[in-house]
Amino acid sequence: MKTRTVRVAMLAALAAGAALAAGCRAQARPAAAAEGAPVVRVAAARLARPRLLISLPAELSAYQDVLLQARVAGFIRRLDADRGTRVARGQLLATIEAPDLVAERAAAEHRLSSAEAQSVEAEAALERDQVTLARLRAAAAAMPGAVAGNDIHVAEQAVAADRAEVRSRQAAQAAAQQALRSQIALESYLRVTAPFAGVVVRRAASEGALVGPGGAPLFEVQQLDPLRLVVDVPEAEAVNLRTGAQVAFTVAAFPDRSFSGRVARIADSLRRETRTMPVELDVANPRLTLAPGMYARVAWPVEREQPTLFVPAAAVVRSTERTFVETIRGGAVAWVDVTTGFTDNDRVEVFGALQPGEPVIVPGDEELRPGSKVIPRPMK
Repeated sequence: MKTRTVRVAMLAALAAGAALAAGCRAQARPAAAAEGAPVVRVAAARLARPRLLISLPAELSAYQDVLLQARVAGFIRRLDADRGTRVARGQLLATIEAPDLVAERAAAEHRLSSAEAQSVEAEAALERDQVTLARLRAAAAAMPGAVAGNDIHVAEQAVAADRAEVRSRQAAQAAAQQALRSQIALESYLRVTAPFAGVVVRRAASEGALVGPGGAPLFEVQQLDPLRLVVDVPEAEAVNLRTGAQVAFTVAAFPDRSFSGRVARIADSLRRETRTMPVELDVANPRLTLAPGMYARVAWPVEREQPTLFVPAAAVVRSTERTFVETIRGGAVAWVDVTTGFTDNDRVEVFGALQPGEPVIVPGDEELRPGSKVIPRPMK
């Protein structure tokens, strides 16, 4: 009996020990789970509105560029300009000789003289017939029946015909005058002049050469002050564009110098083939330091109208399927799909379901699956 009692006591003691051990294991399990969660560095998403500068290619071109052709057929008598000649507006570049125009002008002057003489003759006939009509009317009024009514009617018809003839002769005279003016204008084309102040960049004619309206250009003249700087701004950067803004640029010919231009013309339309918007800058060039055709690198300013969210660039995870950042919600990892925008040093602009001040894991790790428990630690 005593032996049986001892066995029961031992069994009870073993059961109590097992229960205590099980309780201890149950309490240690959450602590072990917490200790197994990875520690991650986090940074807060911040609102910012930085003024960024992006490098864009551009090309300088002449402000005005014209090919000068002969307006009339003839021979070049004299050239007064060559490649590299700086010219003022209206300056003589070449003189053309056209003997046919001299003969045509003489003929036009003769036609005008004839028209003027015929006009004077018609006016004299009108005046004579008007005097005759007045005398007949006066005689008929002074002595009724002294003048036949048919004579007065014939005189009236003569006056009417004379007036029509005068109008016809005056119209012919005006046409002859216009023809002479046109001929004189054609003769003015014998003098080839510069349409604006600039530089002759090409000469394609020689003295004695036959030229005409269908021939090759005689000169190419370009206006080099100011110049145009044409920038193709990508669609993503074509925001908040303003005319009048000053933009800096450099050229390979002067790597140690910086130039600037003023935004003058904005296309306000994208090119479909490149998805870019052409923007033109006016560049002062008084010393002709810069030249058309030079390529430039423009420090194009970009600034949003409203503040946007920026996160560390390392926080953005890019995979073949998505672009996202990892935040912590309820102590667990959550993936937030984003679209990236501008880059400002080590920060990148993001758009998505992310709130200002929310923590993002830095660096982002695709191995951290949504719902994973982590221990966040702020970045220093």
